[in-house]
Formats: sequence, C-alpha cells, structure tokens
Amino acid sequence: MTFHLVAAAEADLRRVVMSGLAEAYAEKVPAAKAELLRVINEERAANGAAPLAYDLLGAKVGDEFCEDAARNRTSGHWDLAGRPPYLRWALAGGIDHHAQNFAAESRRGYEFSEPPVELLKKAHAAFMSEKPPADGHRRTVLDPIWTHVGIGFSIVGGEMRMTEEYSRRVLEWAELPPGPVKAGEGTLVVLKLPRGWNVGAIEVAYEEFPKPMSRPEIAARRSYGLPPAWRILRPYPPTGTRWETGEAGDFRPNARGRIELVVPLDRGPGHYYLVVFASEGEARGRKLFPVAIPMVTAR
Repeated sequence: MTFHLVAAAEADLRRVVMSGLAEAYAEKVPAAKAELLRVINEERAANGAAPLAYDLLGAKVGDEFCEDAARNRTSGHWDLAGRPPYLRWALAGGIDHHAQNFAAESRRGYEFSEPPVELLKKAHAAFMSEKPPADGHRRTVLDPIWTHVGIGFSIVGGEMRMTEEYSRRVLEWAELPPGPVKAGEGTLVVLKLPRGWNVGAIEVAYEEFPKPMSRPEIAARRSYGLPPAWRILRPYPPTGTRWETGEAGDFRPNARGRIELVVPLDRGPGHYYLVVFASEGEARGRKLFPVAIPMVTAR
C-alpha cells in the first residue's frame, strides 16, 4: 500500500519536550506528596530499584483526573468520557511510557478529616500489601524501568481519589503533527533518543475514539492496557540483509539518535500510539522495554 505523506516538513510538526511541560503547575498538597515520594523511594531502594524524580506533568494529569473522578463519583482508571490513562496522558502532552496506580475511598454520612498525607500513605500502603499474583500495583511501584512519578489527589465531600502516575523518561523530544491528520494517509514523526541509545522496533497500536462510559462500566474494569499492536516498524538492517521475518525495514536512525519515520494511519479515524522499544547500547538480541509512547490522532 502506498501512503501519501502529510505534515512532510519539520515546520509542520509540533515539538514536545517533556522537561518543559507543566513547569508552572501549582499542585495540590505538595508537602504531603513529597512525603509519599520519600516513602516510595525508600521502598524502591529496599528492593534494588533506583529512586524516582518527581514529575509535575504526572501530578497535573493525576490531580485533574482525581478531581473529575471525585466529583463524578467514578471509581476506576477510566473517566466518564471513556478515556483510559494512556490517552489522558497523551492528550496532556505526555510522550513517555506511562502507568497509573489508582485508589478511591467513599464515605457516607461523614467526610474526610485526616491530613492528606495520612490518606495518601494509607492508599499507597494498600498497594504495597498486595500479594502475588494479584500484586499489579505493588509491582508497578517497584518496577526498575520507571524514572519519574507524579501524584494526583482530590477530595470532594465524601469522595477521595489518588493516583500515582509513573513514567520512563528517555526520549529527549518528539516532533508530532500539531493536530489531527487525515486517516488513510501517512504522517511524518521525528523522535530523538539520547546518544548511545538504539531503537529495536516501534509498534503501532490503534484504538477508535473513546465512547462514554457509565459508573458501573468503569468500576467493572479492574485493569487496563494499551490496545494490541497491529503493525511493527523496524530500522533498516545492515545493507544486503533483511529481518528474519522478511521485512526490509522502515526507517534509519542516525548516529545522534534521531529517528524519522512515516507512520501509516490506515486503520481509520482514531488514536495511533507509537510504542518505542529501545535500549542503551546495542538493541539487537536484547530484551527491550518501551521508552516512549507518543500519539498521533487521525480523523
């Protein structure tokens, strides 16, 4: 299939630099969140994982979701618009690999009087008390791939919501279309890995636009994940060779970590997530984890 390239010039792309996002965000209860960050990093250290830096973009995304969930009395990872965490993260400008822990508490007849720090630590302690194999929240907290975390928190009447928004900051920047592009075509995306990092593959996952959900529907979904990949884009192999699966390759990273590729948008209108698998040093023959998930929207 031949794709017509849209947004073909770099001037037509929007550069997203994670360190510049949400710098001026005045988050809620910062001292309480700082104490929870200390607890998280102590637990990670005890399990051999590196400490996390605090992420104001994660805090902003988390606070806004918690406020919405508390006001609407929803309990789960989705909002009433049907948006999962990875979509809300991308719509806020997030390009990194991301995961969310969520907790809720509802009270009838009396409201929350405890200090926010006690409520945050209580919710987090419930994550850490999980036992295998039903310990997804605990494993997220201790996963060594994360580099940052932001904490969301809100109380509205007798409804308390909190989130931990984990992210893996590797990508230096991404240049993406500034808005929705035409479905059925291909669009240019430019990514920048740090020097010394190499990409192994980029999975393209597709999802239709979300549909509104009810409170019971949200509560019934206990976990979430990215939609399955329907296409894999690979770097060109050495000259004269092909990948074992027969592909000739789709893009050629340069020595400075710049990746320029055309993403096919041939599943129709919706959201296309680019799951970038990369590693520091040689990528071939190694187990790779996602380092970024920038999103392109097609209409």
